[in-house]
Amino acid sequence: MVLSAACPALADGHSATISTSPSPAISTKALEVKIQTRDMGSEVYCYTWCESVNGGKKSPFSWNEANNEKFRMGGSGGSYTISIPDIQAFYGLSDSEITGLTKLGFIAKTKNGQQTQDLFVDVEQGRRDVYGGGEGTKESPYILSTSAHLSQFSTDSRDWASDVFVRLDADIDASALTTPIGSVGNPYKGHFDGAGHSLTNLNLTDNSYGSACGLFAATNGAEIINLGVINANVSGVNHVGILVGKTVNTRIERCFATGEVAGRSICVGGLVGENIASTITDCYAGVKVDNADDYATGGIVGKNSGTVRNVYATGEIHGKDYVGGIVGANYGTIRNSVAINGRVSGMHDYTARFGGNNNARNQSDNNHSWDKIATGESLHGDHASQHSASYLADFTSFSSITNWDFDNVWEWITEGKKRYPALRGLGNQEYILPSSLYDIVTGVEDLADDGDFRINVGPNPFVEYVGVASSAPLRSVSLYSLGGALILTADCNGGCEATVSAGALSAGIYLLNVVTADGRSYSFKVNKK
Repeated sequence: MVLSAACPALADGHSATISTSPSPAISTKALEVKIQTRDMGSEVYCYTWCESVNGGKKSPFSWNEANNEKFRMGGSGGSYTISIPDIQAFYGLSDSEITGLTKLGFIAKTKNGQQTQDLFVDVEQGRRDVYGGGEGTKESPYILSTSAHLSQFSTDSRDWASDVFVRLDADIDASALTTPIGSVGNPYKGHFDGAGHSLTNLNLTDNSYGSACGLFAATNGAEIINLGVINANVSGVNHVGILVGKTVNTRIERCFATGEVAGRSICVGGLVGENIASTITDCYAGVKVDNADDYATGGIVGKNSGTVRNVYATGEIHGKDYVGGIVGANYGTIRNSVAINGRVSGMHDYTARFGGNNNARNQSDNNHSWDKIATGESLHGDHASQHSASYLADFTSFSSITNWDFDNVWEWITEGKKRYPALRGLGNQEYILPSSLYDIVTGVEDLADDGDFRINVGPNPFVEYVGVASSAPLRSVSLYSLGGALILTADCNGGCEATVSAGALSAGIYLLNVVTADGRSYSFKVNKK
């Protein structure tokens, strides 16, 4: 905050200084005024007027009118503040008056007659009707609806400030974007609402060390919500992600990304490269991530020291060390999340289906992964329960293990045999689960009994194994020849899933018998290729 000049004191007015945020005041932005003076007690009011508007003075309020809660100042001990959320509405100014306003006047006063000298604050006109409209406020955000708007926004750092609000009003082709929004040295701090729209064909590269690359290269204290980034290709050295390269103390919520990410150093992720004290909630990524030269590579975030919850990832992940389907290196909290990646591979020990490291700071709760994610030989620090493809493709079982809000935030999409979670209210979402999982699910035979539960068996035909997933606890699963000879059996111990490994069997038809915990028995014909 910058100190404004004060007029000479009135004969009976206390000496005082005034400061504002922002400074000078901006006609289109909320204003906070702070007056420093002698101790006037705890009940202090603010008398204020328009000192200069279109060349004249306007006093909308009487002296005594200021003795009410609208003008009550906070603070005590000689330091008093008042907040004005909307200058035009507060002073009752017309459109021509607000555009002609150049100076405001203030006096701190009490009901018993104490008061400060007259204090003045300069007012600058805010930017109106830039981009596709709006004023950059919460009530009237700047509107981005074309590629030109997006490109302009990416280069105008005035609009990356913490008090600037931006909203998409259409899907935008981002292929013309040449620079990210924000940078490590000047991170984005504002509020960006995709409003359910998407950016497509983002193509960004930054080969400089120490930088970051993504739609937002770096953020600090920002908010990014309700946004899809589709078919993106983002590459850099370190801190690389489709949505954000490096995020600090930021809220990321209801966002998704598809495409490819490549890095050559630390912190590379499908959605975010590195998360520091930020919250990533209700998001997903179907992104191929490649970072073979260094550590911390993940399907959602490369390195996490913040909070991640209610997310899933489906892309193929390849890294050097600390590689995971959701997170490469976790030193924060991850919960209620699911890794459904086609493949997770690394060159060193710490590679796993869900999370790549095992550290005392790694807080993991109620996380899950597909049990057939293709991986390298090492599986350290997974931090997730494993489930079959048919179990994860079933709404009842998926919703029960994740506890996601499928009434307001998520929805379950069924398109033929394609079944998957999507973000409610966001456009342009498609099936992004691995083809290998889809092949299993499409070979599943469903059995419903009395409408109270369902048993899924698959793949059918199968090559090496056949899985069973039930919405009710199971007692046992057994495989028989068509002649009735028992080949193998598995005790389920009340669990809802089982896998029968039968790769050594000859090709042919077999009978799979499933017995629930309460004694009901069901048989399926399964075909061994």
